[in-house]
Amino acid sequence: MTNISSQLDAFKALQERKLQIKKELDASKFQLRSKVQNFIAPLPDTHKKTTRITRLVSNGIAIYEGIRLGLSVISAFQSLFGKKRRCRF
Repeated sequence: MTNISSQLDAFKALQERKLQIKKELDASKFQLRSKVQNFIAPLPDTHKKTTRITRLVSNGIAIYEGIRLGLSVISAFQSLFGKKRRCRF
């Protein structure tokens, strides 16, 4: 009987130690986050604007290339199967 009670005491001690370590880890995570947030400054608005502009330009270029590729595929398809066939050799 004492063996079972000593095992329960050991189990409770382990649970308490686990909770204590978890609290310490949470506190250290919070401290680390606050230090990182203070160290890294937010980006200025000008950087956000330039990022938006470059993203807009790159999206426009991608759309243009897609349309150009689609038109070339259509013209190739028409030259192969159209009424006026061109010889492509």
